[in-house]
Amino acid sequence: MTRSVLLWMVPANLALVAWVWGGRMLFGVGGWMLLVYLVSVVPVLLLGLLVTSVLALTQRAEPGGRRELTRPQAQAQLVMWAAMSVFGAFSFDFGDTEDSDTALLVEVLGDREWVWAATTTTMAVSALVTVMAWVALVVTLTAGRRPAAVPSEA
Repeated sequence: MTRSVLLWMVPANLALVAWVWGGRMLFGVGGWMLLVYLVSVVPVLLLGLLVTSVLALTQRAEPGGRRELTRPQAQAQLVMWAAMSVFGAFSFDFGDTEDSDTALLVEVLGDREWVWAATTTTMAVSALVTVMAWVALVVTLTAGRRPAAVPSEA
């Protein structure tokens, strides 16, 4: 699994940036947030994912010459991908006409106050989990770059 996650890192990251940007359009949810995300969320995601991809792909190879992530690195990456998937699906959108606000849950469950609350909560939690998983990934990737400690001679 750790090798597979490393190999899929760049293509999955790019696909998920596209998903976060406009994936909800597959559910009939499209509007001005496409433009808002294009100039705000997408650049931040691309920069963050570029950092983790470079750190991961330039790690030291294992003794057999294979490059792979550690289990904690792979787990952090998978959690981040899952959270980004949820955020992309449940992001709300708005248009330029009255009553054009919509979201996936609103399309499925109807325009009710509790549905909007669930949408907002889902977006906030998935955004927070994405950031936390990214931080965990950066920490584990950085820790993995440190040279092995050399025992001191006493």
